[in-house]
Amino acid sequence: MTDENYIDIAIEISKNAKYPYGAIVVKGNKIIGRSDDKTLMETSMYSHAELEAIESASKNKNLYGDLKGTTMYVSCEPCMMCMGAILYEEFSKVVYAATLQDSNDNYCPEMITNIDELAKYSKDKIEIIKELHREQAVEVLKTRGE
Repeated sequence: MTDENYIDIAIEISKNAKYPYGAIVVKGNKIIGRSDDKTLMETSMYSHAELEAIESASKNKNLYGDLKGTTMYVSCEPCMMCMGAILYEEFSKVVYAATLQDSNDNYCPEMITNIDELAKYSKDKIEIIKELHREQAVEVLKTRGE
């Protein structure tokens, strides 16, 4: 499968979620974790889609501390907290669709951060693919933000 296929899955998760954010974790061309945003359902502001997908991958594959080299596909650009977790787990790549500014403009306020600045803290160079299928993800945010 390609980056386009995987980001489409993350966007599809966001379409069917209570809150319009979706993420998947891929290792060796296999989806090992997936989740939508559960912040208000879990009464925790820490239950973002990315963190829940990391937790899902860790539990499903018994990979606690062994997510090095994995890829995160997420329907919206990771916030500072989620990017910190991605860097801590040593992901090799992040692919996102909508930007944090898109989320601000169409759904809910997010703290705007510079993902490239955060990526400088990676132990190894992390590849970032930005705004892949952005229009599809923005449409989900717009529809849910009405």
